Amino acid sequence: MAAPLVLRVLTPQRELCDEPVEQLTAEGTPGQFGVLPDHTVFLTSLEPGALSFRPADGGQRTLAVKGGYAEVRDNVVTVLADDALPVESIDPSQARADLERASAALDAAPFGDREHERARRELRWAEVRLALAGG
Repeated sequence: MAAPLVLRVLTPQRELCDEPVEQLTAEGTPGQFGVLPDHTVFLTSLEPGALSFRPADGGQRTLAVKGGYAEVRDNVVTVLADDALPVESIDPSQARADLERASAALDAAPFGDREHERARRELRWAEVRLALAGG
C-alpha cells in the first residue's frame, strides 16, 4: 500500500491546506501535471490555474492558484502560491472588474515591457477565477 500523500498550500498571507489527499492536478509552466502517492521528486513553477485534489476523506476540492511553485518530495506536495482561493470564495464581480482593469493595463503597456507581463499575469488570474466561479 502506498504511503499517504500530503498537500500543503501556502500563500504569503495564509496556509490554505495541510491535509492528506489521494491525488491532485495543477497547472505547471510546462503544462498540467498530476501527482499520486509515491510520485518521483519533482519541482515546477505554476501558472495561474486550478489546483484540484481529492481529499483522503472523499470528495473533490479545487483552489484557484495565481502562480508560484510546487515541489513533490517524500509524499509531500508543497505549493508556495503567489495567491490562492477556494473556488467557493471567489467573487465573480470582483474577478470581472479585475479582468477589465488588467485588460486595459495590458492594452496600455508596450509588448516586452515589465508592466505588460504583469498585466498579462493579472489578466490570466482574473480569467481563471471567473472560469472556476462559473462566471
